[in-house]
Amino acid sequence: MRKIAIVGGGFSGTMTAVNLARYSKDPMEIVVVNAKRPFGRGTAYGTTRSEHLLNVAARNMSAFPDHPNHFFEWLRSRSEFDHLPDNELREMFIPRRIYGDYIRGLASIYLHPVHPDSEVVLKVIDDTVIDILPEEEGATLELKKGASVKADSVLLATGNQPPGSFQSQSPLAHDRRFCADPWENWLERLPNDDGTIVLLGTGLTMVDVVITLSELNWKGKIVAISRNGMLPRSHFRGIAYPDYLPENSSDLNLGQLVALIERHCEKLRQMSQNPAIAIDKLRPHTQQLWQNLTVEEKREFLKRYGTRWNVSRHRIAQSIHHRVTDALDSGQLQVIAGCIDSLAPQEEGISVHFQESNGKMQSISGDLVINCTGPQASFSASKIPLFQKLLNRGLVSCDELDMGIQVNEDFAAIDGEGETSSFLYAIGPLLKGSLWETTAVPELRGQAMRVAQIMLEQKPIQPEKQYIIEYCI
Repeated sequence: MRKIAIVGGGFSGTMTAVNLARYSKDPMEIVVVNAKRPFGRGTAYGTTRSEHLLNVAARNMSAFPDHPNHFFEWLRSRSEFDHLPDNELREMFIPRRIYGDYIRGLASIYLHPVHPDSEVVLKVIDDTVIDILPEEEGATLELKKGASVKADSVLLATGNQPPGSFQSQSPLAHDRRFCADPWENWLERLPNDDGTIVLLGTGLTMVDVVITLSELNWKGKIVAISRNGMLPRSHFRGIAYPDYLPENSSDLNLGQLVALIERHCEKLRQMSQNPAIAIDKLRPHTQQLWQNLTVEEKREFLKRYGTRWNVSRHRIAQSIHHRVTDALDSGQLQVIAGCIDSLAPQEEGISVHFQESNGKMQSISGDLVINCTGPQASFSASKIPLFQKLLNRGLVSCDELDMGIQVNEDFAAIDGEGETSSFLYAIGPLLKGSLWETTAVPELRGQAMRVAQIMLEQKPIQPEKQYIIEYCI
């Protein structure tokens, strides 16, 4: 019986396992090795907090690219949504914990099949893969607890890297006033209502923390610091807008693309419309446009436009945005643009030292400091032992931007000699340097289905040609 191992049990790993079970025509064993986060939920959907909402409306959150209404139809089976008409439910931003129920439920169909003739066996091992050793055929996965798993094919679906660290972070390793991972239980360390919480970063993770503090009615001071001081923007009601990429878009360099996008952004402003519509219209083409750029152009984009792109593209529900705005307007939340220099434990708190845009050094003290800076950016600097070993032995190679793993068009890893692996694949955020947009469900569900069919040596379906416009909410 053929055996496929998947490293990681978040959305990408779970849905690849589901698609392998869906499409396999022969007996097969699928082993998912998952640690730390709940299987089928991962970091994104492992939250138990009802105030943490999806960033995309329900109508576009199906886990299956070939069944675009699947999540909406699943929601219709839950009694708490019975009172909502279809049009309202489709546009609703559902709690992420409920979406975790959805993904875990899909996996449970194959984890515990009710059909007695099922020939696909899905197993989940609660452990950490610390190494992958190539064999004459396939590979052996070595696990932290001492066991091993042999497989014909292996998929790396580990999701985002853990948050990056700071040079002075080590003295804080055992300081309860510092939370290096925002998904740890920092609620147990909450200071009194006269205290100050400092958040390092102003992205989506920071928003989650602020919303939870609001839900708890915590009255203290919140200070968020990031290099740019930019906050995620809100979804909005938009208009239909024509595709504007020319037929020769593959020939456009970065400067020409930027000029084209800015021209349409200005056109939308003149129409009293949100210019982010112009960004959304690129959604079906973004990965290809990214791949057409030179390495130098990609680096220039990341340096000059990356942050603006992220806050425009990865937006939050209007209700969440209103709560963040309320915290700003009340003065409870203060956002500072500054480059974080160092952290230093003091008797009365942790001092966060940062440099303002004018070069002046400043500091602020927090009774609790939470690292919300987002995933580690450099793959070669990853602290994950598995990745360190794979890189050191040349089983994988960094992409040209050192943002993740280099793969070919079939998601097969490229080794240190430039050769395509016969057994090792990767999908999800590990491909950010290669694809740029590879962290949201509309991209990940397509990857999970395609890589499953590739590993089954079946002709993969074509990627989705139509995307639902997210700004029409």
